[in-house]
Amino acid sequence: MPDDTINPLDGQRYAFEGKVATMDPDRTVIERGVIYIHEGTITAVLPESAPPPAGFEAAPVVHTGGTIFPGLIELHNHLSYNILPLWNVPKQFKRRDQWRNHKEKQKLVTGPMKMLGSTPNYVEAIVRYVECKCLVSGVTTSQGLKLYGVGIDPYYKGIIRNVESPMVPGLPNALTRIADVEAKKLDNFFNRLNSTDCLLLHLCEGLDDKTRQHFEALQFSDGSWAINDRLAGIHCAALTPEQFQIYGENDGAMVWSPLSNLLLYGDTARIQAARDAGVLIAIGSDWSPSGSKNLLGELKVAHLVSDTLGGVFTQEEIISMATINAARILKWGQLLGSIEAGKLADLLVVDNRQGDPYRRLIDARETSISLVVINGVPRYGQVGLMSRFESAAALEALAVGSSNRTLNLHDPDGD
Repeated sequence: MPDDTINPLDGQRYAFEGKVATMDPDRTVIERGVIYIHEGTITAVLPESAPPPAGFEAAPVVHTGGTIFPGLIELHNHLSYNILPLWNVPKQFKRRDQWRNHKEKQKLVTGPMKMLGSTPNYVEAIVRYVECKCLVSGVTTSQGLKLYGVGIDPYYKGIIRNVESPMVPGLPNALTRIADVEAKKLDNFFNRLNSTDCLLLHLCEGLDDKTRQHFEALQFSDGSWAINDRLAGIHCAALTPEQFQIYGENDGAMVWSPLSNLLLYGDTARIQAARDAGVLIAIGSDWSPSGSKNLLGELKVAHLVSDTLGGVFTQEEIISMATINAARILKWGQLLGSIEAGKLADLLVVDNRQGDPYRRLIDARETSISLVVINGVPRYGQVGLMSRFESAAALEALAVGSSNRTLNLHDPDGD
C-alpha cells in the first residue's frame, strides 16, 4: 500500500478538489474549490487559491477532476423491491388499490418478493444489491426499509444512510405510512404526526375523486387540518390546485415520483399548482417495478415533465429536490443537503467540471459518477480515486457499462 494512502476512519485530515456546487442558500458554485474533511465532517469549503485551514497544512488533497455535489437524498423508495425488473403495467389505473390487487402484480412483484424475502440467507444479498444500486447512482441516503413479512430493518444499518434509522445524533428518524388516513382515526394520526420530525405519508396516490377524498379526511370537524411542516405527502397526484393551496398554507411538503405516476396512472401531480402554493418538494424513484431504476434516472424524468409543462422548474431547482429540499423536509438541514462547513461529508462527484453543473448532473449517466462519499468515507468510484484511500486493499471490482469501478463495502459497525 502506498505511503500516501489516506485513512479517514483513523481521523486523518484530507481534502477533495474540484468544481464545487455547494447547494448552500446562495447556490454558490466554486469553479476550483477544495473541501476539507476531518472525522466525517466538512471543516471548510474554500477556493483552491486560499490557504488551507489550521491543521490542514500538510493534509493530502485528492484532485477529482470533476464537479462535486452533496450526496443525493431520496425520500421515496421501497428498497428491497429494487432487485426486480420493470413491470409491464397492463393498463392505466385510477387509484392505488386497483393495481396493488391486480393478478399480474401479485404474480410478478408480490409473489417473488414473498418467496425471496423468506429464503434463508437471501435477505443479506437483497440488501447488499440494492444498497450498491444506490451508490452507483450517487445516492447516499434513501427511504423504504420494509419488506412484507420480513424483519429486514437491521440489515440496512450499514453502508448508505436511511431516513427511518439514520443512527447519527442530529439526524432524527422519519416515520413512514403507506395506508391512507381514515377520518375516524384522524386524532391518532395527528398525534403520531406531532410525535416525530417528519412523517412520510402516501397521500392521494391516484387520480380519481375517491383518491382525493383521502386529502379531505385530513380535515378536523372544526375546519382545521392535520397538516403541518412535519408532514411529507408522497405522490399527491390527485390533489387539485385548491387542495395544494390548503396544503401549502399549512406547510405540508411533498415527495414527487413522476415516472411511477405516469406508468401506473397516465399522469402525475399538478406540480405547477404545488409550486404556486409554496409546497417544498423532494423526489424519489418509488421502486424498480414501476419507476426509475434509480434516483439519477428520476431526475431526468422530472426535468422532462417540467419542460413539457413549459419549464416549471429550473435545473437547479430539480437538483435541490434531491439535496437541500430533502434535507429540510427531514429536519436534517443542519447536517446534510449542502456542502458547507460543519456538515457531514456526504458527497457525489460527477466527471468533468465544464459547463453548467446542474445540467451536468441531470444529463449524467451511471458511468459519469466518479466518486461517492458517505460520512467522509469513499464508498464507490473510479479505481484511481478509490485507490488513494486505505480501504483499497478490500475494494470489490464492479463493471458499470464499459467502465471499471470499485466498491468499499467494509463496515465494522454493520449488523
